[in-house]
Amino acid sequence: MTSDERHASAPAVPPPAGPQRPAIARTRRHGDLLATSGQTAVGAGGELIASGRLGDQIDLETGRRCAWQCAANVLEAIRSELGSLEQVAEVVKLTVFVASAPGFIEQHLVADAATAYVQHVLGAEAGLHARSAVGVAELPTGSPVEVEALVRVR
Repeated sequence: MTSDERHASAPAVPPPAGPQRPAIARTRRHGDLLATSGQTAVGAGGELIASGRLGDQIDLETGRRCAWQCAANVLEAIRSELGSLEQVAEVVKLTVFVASAPGFIEQHLVADAATAYVQHVLGAEAGLHARSAVGVAELPTGSPVEVEALVRVR
């Protein structure tokens, strides 16, 4: 099964919202590197899966579902730019931002779901990456998680 086939069920990236958004690219390419803008936990219907902070309104399992969806949105942005995920040679780095209540220290467990999705779709070799899991006070639109990626393309 190709990575495009494994990713086929992921939702399309929602269109940019608001007057300032069209100037923000979802991806930016420099040579063989492609960087994505951060993708939030927006599902196929265009709505957030959940809203709030981990350790407060959001439990760990919901946060992991949000990270999985963010990673799906990241790969969809990449596929939209390249026409196919087959052009992804490797994921260099994922950065996972987790809206965290004071005292929440399990950002890495939330980020594990994004890593799992990327490795599931792209395979163990191309999906292997460096990663940062960063706790933040708030994220755009109230999303509990946001994920961005840097990938090397063929």
